[in-house]
Amino acid sequence: MRMENDTEKRNYKEIIKKGNFFKKCIFLLFIIMLLSVPIRTKAQNPIIQNNSIQFTMTFTSYSVLDSVYSPMKYHILIENQPRQIILDYYAQMDTSMIFSLLDDKNYDWATNLILYDLYDLNAHLLYAFDIKAREDWLGFFQDKDIAMWHDFFKRKKEAQSTKVE
Repeated sequence: MRMENDTEKRNYKEIIKKGNFFKKCIFLLFIIMLLSVPIRTKAQNPIIQNNSIQFTMTFTSYSVLDSVYSPMKYHILIENQPRQIILDYYAQMDTSMIFSLLDDKNYDWATNLILYDLYDLNAHLLYAFDIKAREDWLGFFQDKDIAMWHDFFKRKKEAQSTKVE
């Protein structure tokens, strides 16, 4: 009878040890998850600064093989990842936020390029004048692009208001 009691006590102690080990593992996993959340959130910030924008300029022209005519066009394509999340974020952004980014010396150039990509506008002036950096864009081209975006969003808003009516 005494032997059975000793065996039961040992089994009970092993079960308690396993339970404690399991609790420690769960606690450790919880701590790891808490520590990784701020890192992931920071990495997924879709607002791009001027010094981290990556882009290419591509050219498309009419092709005999295409069944649909599309005019020649210079496209800006951002290469920052995750590209689609960035574009979707800017598409949902209200115009006051967009213009505040266009007025900020840390975000203006990147925001301009993202808008070109997002709305697939012809970047022929950027190509023609070999504008590849913010320093080239400042002044004349910056003013032209910001005026173009004001006009673009004004026309877009008018088009949306006429659809509602």
